[in-house]
Amino acid sequence: MRTEDPRHEALEERLSATLHIYPATEAMPWHYHFDCPHGHGESGTLDSLDALADVLRRWGRHLVDLPWTVLPTFGGAAPARTDGVWSWDDSRVLVGSEVHALTLCPREST
Repeated sequence: MRTEDPRHEALEERLSATLHIYPATEAMPWHYHFDCPHGHGESGTLDSLDALADVLRRWGRHLVDLPWTVLPTFGGAAPARTDGVWSWDDSRVLVGSEVHALTLCPREST
């Protein structure tokens, strides 16, 4: 009896899984769809910085079709310095150099 190596299955799943983030339209807010083999999928709206951060922490390594530099923002002016800042709202910024280490930080007062 032949058994699959679980490391091979995990690698295959990582390579074929996809996360799509779709821009808002008049009819629909920003939303996402995560799909991977073996039937696991997830979809939802991105109506806050918390929702975006949660989706990116879980599935961001699979993001396709949309560069991180055009992720949705949720209010407030762009920060003066945006190096390493992926999104923001009026009181916080989403920062991090690795998808697994994204952090929501308070905006610095200027």
